[in-house]
Amino acid sequence: MHAKTIYYSALAVLAAAGATIAEALGGWDTALQTLVILMAIDYATGILCAVVWRKSPKSETGAFESKASLKGLIRKGAILLMVFIAARLDLLMGTEVARLAVIMFFCANDGFSIIENLGIMGVPMPDIIKNGFELLRKQSTPATPVPESPVPAETAKKESYPGQIEAEINWHEDHPE
Repeated sequence: MHAKTIYYSALAVLAAAGATIAEALGGWDTALQTLVILMAIDYATGILCAVVWRKSPKSETGAFESKASLKGLIRKGAILLMVFIAARLDLLMGTEVARLAVIMFFCANDGFSIIENLGIMGVPMPDIIKNGFELLRKQSTPATPVPESPVPAETAKKESYPGQIEAEINWHEDHPE
């Protein structure tokens, strides 16, 4: 096999994997693109804070630690897992609410983390950026009620295991909103 053939085959496999992942996450739209960009910036600025400024809040000494870096990558993967779950919930409920709310929430979280990292670097932050992320966080909790479940109430109320309903009632009594 020629090197070009191997190269183009590897690119095709990566492109197919990327397309499959993007589709599973609900599509490669502006919301998901923004989240991925903010996640990458947050990760990169976090590493810079640790390596150059030695002021990482993720390690005891503030210096770069591979374990903290790995935890950061795992967290980013967990964020994408939450987007996947929200996208599946939207498909199940026939809505487009959960995925966007989850993406907006994590965009705001990563945005605040970027602001914190840039602050460590001594970069002044315009209020419009801070306020924009705060507004995004507020908008990630939709004020409109979630539509009723397509599952009939009598089906939804059935116990999956003995004592489930009692356990749920007790949990809600112990954890008031």
